[in-house]
Parts: sequence; C-alpha cells; structure tokens
Amino acid sequence: MSGPGAGRFPRRPAQKPAKAKEPAKGGTVNHSMLYIEDNENNVFLVEALLKRRPRIELHVAMTGREGVRAALDKLPGLIVLDNRLPDATGGEILRDLASAAATAAIPVVILSSDSGEMIDELLANGAAEAVPKPFDIHQFMAIIDRYLP
Repeated sequence: MSGPGAGRFPRRPAQKPAKAKEPAKGGTVNHSMLYIEDNENNVFLVEALLKRRPRIELHVAMTGREGVRAALDKLPGLIVLDNRLPDATGGEILRDLASAAATAAIPVVILSSDSGEMIDELLANGAAEAVPKPFDIHQFMAIIDRYLP
C-alpha cells in the first residue's frame, strides 16, 4: 500500500450501519467492556485510561478462549481484542463470537500492529474497527466513548 494514508487502518465504511446490540439484562445500557489481551503492560494502560470513565466496568481475559467465555458470561457492551494471543488469532475469536447468538452483535474493536491486509481481513470478518498498536490514547478514548456513551 502506498500513497497518502498508507499504513493507516481503514475504518468501517460510513454507509454500513453499526451492528445493533440489544440492551443488557434488566433493560439498561451495558457499560461494561471486555479487553482480551495477553500483554500486562497494555492491560495496565487500558485500566489507567478507563479510570477517566468510572461508569465503565472493565473485564480482562488473557487468552482468546478465556475471552470468549467471558464474553458469553458478561455480555459486555464492547469487546477490545488483541489480534495476537497465545492460543488464538483475532480472526478465530471473531468467528467464535459471531457464531454465538448471545455475542454476535457485540461490537469488537481490534488492536493490532499487523499489516493493512490483515486488518482488512479482520474488518471483513466482523470487526467494527481497528486501532494500530501502539495506539493513540485520544483515538482510543474516542472509540470507547462512541461505543459506550
């Protein structure tokens, strides 16, 4: 990929509507976020950032399989997913989440240092957005605010 904007991750096209998510149990908006990440430093960073959003309850899973189980158990309003986990890829986790009725409509934001082609593939497989690693804190918080207003 070359030219202006090369190396930037594409966002979901504006004309494609966001996947609708039913309100969480009890009829209230679900302000929980599941972060599936195996790097403790990244987890600490996101925990620190979310202290600015005390209404958001953060759940962390350190492997892909733990993440899928946590998603089914917690039914978060948003899942933030590292693409490279010790037991699975982001694509595998996206497929697992999409195959379960309870988690199929939960938006998933990918964090990745992978190539544009890999990011395009993840977006085509259902990721709502992709954020390059290392990520811009302001961009990350804007995404959180967009999905968990």
